[in-house]
Amino acid sequence: MSKGKLIVVEGISGSGQQVKAGIVGLHKALVDLGYSVVECANPDSGRAQELGITNLLNWPFGEDARSDFFFEGAVRSEIFQKVVSPALEEDKIVLCKQSSISSLANAWVNGTSRQFDVLRHLDKISRGFLFGDEIFPDMTIFFDVPPEEACERIEDILQINHGGIEYFQKMRGFYLKELPRWNGRVVKASAERDQNEINADVLALVKGIL
Repeated sequence: MSKGKLIVVEGISGSGQQVKAGIVGLHKALVDLGYSVVECANPDSGRAQELGITNLLNWPFGEDARSDFFFEGAVRSEIFQKVVSPALEEDKIVLCKQSSISSLANAWVNGTSRQFDVLRHLDKISRGFLFGDEIFPDMTIFFDVPPEEACERIEDILQINHGGIEYFQKMRGFYLKELPRWNGRVVKASAERDQNEINADVLALVKGIL
């Protein structure tokens, strides 16, 4: 068996359907191949609730993107230290639904673009940089859902207003530019593609690093 690996699965707002199906398919395929797999959620308010710190902080998640960035950094640190690090030490494969890029992308599209190098450094700190045990993805897989599909799903169907198609285009553009920093790979994940075909592409990428 290979040593433990951290694989992050990312996607723009509105890609959750494909991302969730991709993680489920990848998890099953890796277990069938004999690997021990651990999943962890993205560092948002839901994950904070799992860790038992939501009530303590009573955090108004979603009201201010800048403040949320710090909050997510604290939660991410907890995830890396209490979930990811122990699993990697036990040679397990960790599948993480979104992580650093998602926080940076949200900050970017919401206008927090000045001194972006500071935001990057804060993210590095949350992953252990100052303490000599920084955790970095072995691979980041970006489920590339067309902005038009994402916008329709979020704004037309769910009636959540992010600002129109430009919001989703801007977020996708940020991801595509950011991916090379994170050992990124792109998987086309439009609604026209069969999920089994998408899952096969993802598994082929992951098997390349195992």
